Amino acid sequence: MGARALVLDFGGPVLLTPFELVGDRRGTPVHELLFGRGPLATVAAPDLDWTALQEGRITERAYWAHRAREWHGAGGSGPDISAMMAHLYEPARPQLVREQARTLIRDARAAGHPVAILTNDLRAFHSQEWVDEIEIVGDVDVLVDGSVEGYLKPDRRLYEILADRLGVDFVDMVFLDDQMTNIRGAQALGIPSVWFDPAVPDAGFDAVRILLGLPEEEPHG
Repeated sequence: MGARALVLDFGGPVLLTPFELVGDRRGTPVHELLFGRGPLATVAAPDLDWTALQEGRITERAYWAHRAREWHGAGGSGPDISAMMAHLYEPARPQLVREQARTLIRDARAAGHPVAILTNDLRAFHSQEWVDEIEIVGDVDVLVDGSVEGYLKPDRRLYEILADRLGVDFVDMVFLDDQMTNIRGAQALGIPSVWFDPAVPDAGFDAVRILLGLPEEEPHG
């Protein structure tokens, strides 16, 4: 058996979430809609849509479509998801990528592990020009985007496309994703999986390193 493949979801494990990016935008519609919501919501101030997403009652696409409509209704330009994401993520810049992800990808490849990104929404949320400018995309061996392939996680067929392009079996992957429905879909296929919590990012990266046999990284502030 060869080295296990590292498989990363893009939005969350690699790219900072919208919930983190709005911290310095107080007084704006996007801050009011996203700050303290999603995975950063609290028991005292829950995000009921996010809870429904984690329980598999709505899709991730539906969650973001709802937020985009609210954002547009509060004065944001354009009612679709891509307009809201462009507002948050353009221009493409290195600060959007987690340093832990950069280090993990570098260390995994140096140790001989194939590396892949498995995402549902890269081209649905961002332009091709933006994708081309995010340099970490070019640092992986395989990119599988559900919005291009026509299947979305947790659909088995998207994981099968990934396995075929990586040339590895499901059991020989280590998968990191911030959506529990995607984790459950992967685990049902026998893929060793780690749930990523943006509130405590180091925990997810450390768990993946253990599964890959990589040394633990120093904690990030």
